Amino acid sequence: MKFRDCETCLVYGTDNKPLSRARVETDSKDRITLYFNNYKLKSARFKAYVDFYDMQQGLMRAWCELVLCKNAKKDMVEPWMANVKVLEVADVFQRQKDLRVRVNISTSFTTDDGRFFSGSIKNISAGGIFLVTAQALQPDTKFSFTYRFDGELCKVTGKVLRARGATAGGFGYGCQFVRLLPETEATIRKFVFAKQVENQKNPERRM
Repeated sequence: MKFRDCETCLVYGTDNKPLSRARVETDSKDRITLYFNNYKLKSARFKAYVDFYDMQQGLMRAWCELVLCKNAKKDMVEPWMANVKVLEVADVFQRQKDLRVRVNISTSFTTDDGRFFSGSIKNISAGGIFLVTAQALQPDTKFSFTYRFDGELCKVTGKVLRARGATAGGFGYGCQFVRLLPETEATIRKFVFAKQVENQKNPERRM
């Protein structure tokens, strides 16, 4: 597996729950080394999923074997490191072709200046949402909301890119996520993928 611009990843534990974020380094032979700024780890050899965040190729999920040990390099601040062997590439979610699915999620939102408003998310991708609300919003308005995606509670920040005119229930806005944490992006991508599979299996439930 070759990266084009990958500096960070999310390592899962053997229970498939997020274990720790890590910094990614590769050498001329495409060998992968991870560095953890996490003091609660312990030496181990294990197999687990790793989500690699490549800025050009997108999220690349791989089944890997990791050898975790203390970092002996004195010039680095990370206390732990891991040598990684990629056993199988499970999924690649390209940023340029973010999958978007229809949903109907009603929730509350808070703008940067403290205003509260309610609205409905009508479609979602890993890059943003289409929001319908009775609240008039200006382009570049930033807002946040909290929602449980894929069983995990996430706080998400976004901004309005463009207004798309009046629609049933208010105004429609195309919005982009901003300052999305890697683990939150991974959770939303899993939610979107699962929703697409659900819609394919149950065409009558598509909106």
